[in-house]
Amino acid sequence: MDVMDTINILIDEFKDLEPVLQEHLEFNEELLPHVYFGECNDFFINYINEDNPRVLQRLFSVFEIMATEGNEDVENILCVTILERLGDDRNVLNIAQKYMGKKTRNLSDETEKGWGRY
Repeated sequence: MDVMDTINILIDEFKDLEPVLQEHLEFNEELLPHVYFGECNDFFINYINEDNPRVLQRLFSVFEIMATEGNEDVENILCVTILERLGDDRNVLNIAQKYMGKKTRNLSDETEKGWGRY
């Protein structure tokens, strides 16, 4: 699965991220995947802080698809752009870990160890 497949799955689950994509494309005149997902991080963190199990199960289901079915670029986006940011706040990470699938959790743990935060 490539980056566009991933974005389509994400937007299918979270319609509020579609305008973020449109603004991103208009501003950058192209898709910059790490930048786009970075722009989504505030949404992801808001979802996590709201701690709505239904929403978080959907979000982390998308992340698990990225981890298990994504190509190298998709996995890199998940690790470098999303999981690193979630680990910046221990409270956010603690909530997130409750919903992470097995592969996402492994990638998150590796990321945290790499940053020396774990």
